[in-house]
Amino acid sequence: MALENRSWLPLQTPEFVHAALPVTAPTAVKNAYHRHTVTDDFEGFECSPDPFATLTVDPGRIRAFTGRPYPPYHEKATQLGTVRDGDWDRTNDVEIVDDDYRERYDLYRADRFEESVFFRSMRAHFVDGVDWTDTLFVERCLELAAEDEPSWRSLTTREAILERCGLIDDLYERIRQDGYRSQQELGTDSVLGVTEEVLVDIGRDGELLFVNGRHRLAIAKLLGLESIPVGVLVRHRAWMDRRGRYAKTGSVPSHPDLHDIADRST
Repeated sequence: MALENRSWLPLQTPEFVHAALPVTAPTAVKNAYHRHTVTDDFEGFECSPDPFATLTVDPGRIRAFTGRPYPPYHEKATQLGTVRDGDWDRTNDVEIVDDDYRERYDLYRADRFEESVFFRSMRAHFVDGVDWTDTLFVERCLELAAEDEPSWRSLTTREAILERCGLIDDLYERIRQDGYRSQQELGTDSVLGVTEEVLVDIGRDGELLFVNGRHRLAIAKLLGLESIPVGVLVRHRAWMDRRGRYAKTGSVPSHPDLHDIADRST
C-alpha cells in the first residue's frame, strides 16, 4: 500500500516498538522484530530496496530539501521504506505542520542546503573563524531564546545554546581528526540505527533530498569528505518505477540507490 493511501499518523512509533520488546532480548531478535513490525510500501515493485540499508553518498550530491510537510523527520522509523506519489519532490511551498518550528524555519531552509542560514553560519565559524555568537544563525537563536521561544534543538536559554555550540565544535574536531563514522561503527547494533544517519528522500529523477542530520552533513561538506552513510525515508513512486525498469533491462546507471540492483546484475 503506497504512502499516499496511508495516514501520516504512525501506526508503530519507535517508542512503541522499543516498549514492546523485552529488554533482555538478543540484538538479532530485536532486529528481526523491527524488520517485522516496521512495514514498507515496496510490494509490487521490482527489486525492492532494503529499507534498513544505508547508501554510500558523496555529500556534495545532497543539495536540495525534501518538500514533504515540515518537519519531515518526525517518526523516522515509521517512514522507512515508504513510497509517495505527487509533487512533494518539486515544491518549495512546504506546509509547516508543527507550529513550534515556524519561527526558526527560515534558519534551516533555502533553495539549496548550502544557501541556508544554518550552513552559511557553519561555514563562517569553521572556515572563516567567526565566533559562534557573531554568526547569523546563533544570533537569531539567541534572539529567540530571549523571547523564550525555541530555536536550535528546541533550546530556549542562552546557556544551552552556547553549550550546543561547544558540542558542535567537538563533533567537527572528532570527524576532522578521526574520520566520519557510521552509527554501526559508533556501536549501534540495531537496524533502526539507520534513522540516526543523515537522512534523505529520493525524488522522481533520483535526486537526493535532505531530510535530517544537518550538522553532520554540513561538516562533511565543509571538510570535503568523499562519502558518508545515508539512510532513505521516502522514495517517489516514479523513482521506484525507474528502479524496476533498470532491473529488467540490466542497464543500471551510477546512482547510490541503484548499487543493490547493479550488484544483483553482476
